[in-house]
Amino acid sequence: MLNNDIISALLANDGFIKGLGSRLGTIAKADTIAQGTGLLWFDLRPVVQLLYPFQELIPEISRLPRVGADGGNAFHWKRITAINPGAIALGVSEGNRGGRIAVTEEDQQASYKTLGLESSVTFEARLGAENLTPDALGVAVQSTLRSVMIGEEQALILGNASTPLGTTPTPTLAAGGTSGSWAAGTAFVACVALSGYGWINTTMWNSATATGGVPGQITKTNADGSVDSFGGGSARPSAVASVTVSANQVVTATVATVPGAVAYAWFAGTAGTSLFFRGISTSNQVVIGGPGASTNQPLTSLQANGVFLDNSTNLLLPDGVLSQIFGSVFGAAPGTAMATNPNLPGNVSLSSGGSLIYTAPAGNSGLTISGTNIAEFDAVLRAAYDQYKLGFDRILMSAADIQNFMGTMLGQNAAAAFRILFDADAETGRIVAGRRVTSYLNKWFGNTLDIEVHPFLPPGTILFWSDRTPYELAGVPNLLEAHVRQDYYQIQWPFQSRRYEYGVYCDEVFACYFTPAFAAITNLNAPSGIVSL
Repeated sequence: MLNNDIISALLANDGFIKGLGSRLGTIAKADTIAQGTGLLWFDLRPVVQLLYPFQELIPEISRLPRVGADGGNAFHWKRITAINPGAIALGVSEGNRGGRIAVTEEDQQASYKTLGLESSVTFEARLGAENLTPDALGVAVQSTLRSVMIGEEQALILGNASTPLGTTPTPTLAAGGTSGSWAAGTAFVACVALSGYGWINTTMWNSATATGGVPGQITKTNADGSVDSFGGGSARPSAVASVTVSANQVVTATVATVPGAVAYAWFAGTAGTSLFFRGISTSNQVVIGGPGASTNQPLTSLQANGVFLDNSTNLLLPDGVLSQIFGSVFGAAPGTAMATNPNLPGNVSLSSGGSLIYTAPAGNSGLTISGTNIAEFDAVLRAAYDQYKLGFDRILMSAADIQNFMGTMLGQNAAAAFRILFDADAETGRIVAGRRVTSYLNKWFGNTLDIEVHPFLPPGTILFWSDRTPYELAGVPNLLEAHVRQDYYQIQWPFQSRRYEYGVYCDEVFACYFTPAFAAITNLNAPSGIVSL
């Protein structure tokens, strides 16, 4: 009875009823299962997204002819490079026979090289990725194949097995100006010429681990524990040059151009035995504002067992186009016995393999553009016609050079030379800005060369490329091809642990049957001119 009286009193109390209602409401809101309980479907898209460029990184490999080989350790061919090279006179006296001509024949060969990479997947990773498309095994093999093809593209352009850069020439130095940070005393400078791989593989120097920087000799540990050593793409450093400087002067350093080099690494310091990295230029002349910081890569890091070596070649790779242009990978120059003008334009020379090379002078400001003409292009194209009667098909440039030069002739100062039409959207009036030159007319051969960007071509180097044989009935179906002893193949290795191990390989050589059908412009600066470091 007492308890009922207490309960009745509480129920008659408005404050108690209000408080009880709020508590009951709170209890009623607690769900048996909420999202926080964790009983949820995992909303995962089963298709794995592959967010990396691939086709954009293999512009030449993707269309390079691939031709099957026929055994042996090298591919061989014969070529006729000249008829009547001695220019025997035509005149014949009465009753006599004419002079006997000669025919120039050359035997060529190219050694096969094996290219490949590997990947692996643990048992647990495979089980955990079963419902993905592609699964872990598929991703591993696909990624390895594509990595091999991207590496092939680099090798096709930059590979250098046969054209060593040697010892970099000693730079000449001149002090002057007042914008530098040199202290009064002596400035010391050394230069290292770089091949294409030396340029592309130069990274930030890590002073804590003494790794990175300009590559010297490379040691690679393979999947089977074997070790390969090869050159990273740098020439033997120059001798150390010196010049007396006053406080705050700058040093202009110039080195003789090195055939085959696409860039130059510069090291500077206040002591001849303690030089540090200062920067890279794509031409042979720079202005150095002061010594390299002691936290930068030291020049001595390029030594192997205390000795500087020429690390510009990698014998594990086939020779690429740059090496074939600058060297004599497939024999000496075929000669210009049938040239109709033996004189080459200024700054144009013939490499030891017969390719035309335009070497821009020190301190240049890049391509010389006047109206619709590019002087350097015209010099190469004219020489190609005069010497070989060929006109090339394409011009390959780096992204930096495309940006620097291929819109210049459409600038505001060229208004008198061009009538530029802008297409406007009829409804919105929107006008698309941004124009560049996409092709160039060969005035001597009469063809038009497409201008293309290449992802691995160094700035300051421009390639003239031929896709087709310039001569009729030449017996040459492809000027440049991948001669393949075994095309892409996959190996799943026997288990050595609970891990699937895959290798993707190919065995090939890049055979170029007529290197003069490829040419180069090199040693170009940006339009701003000489590089300041």
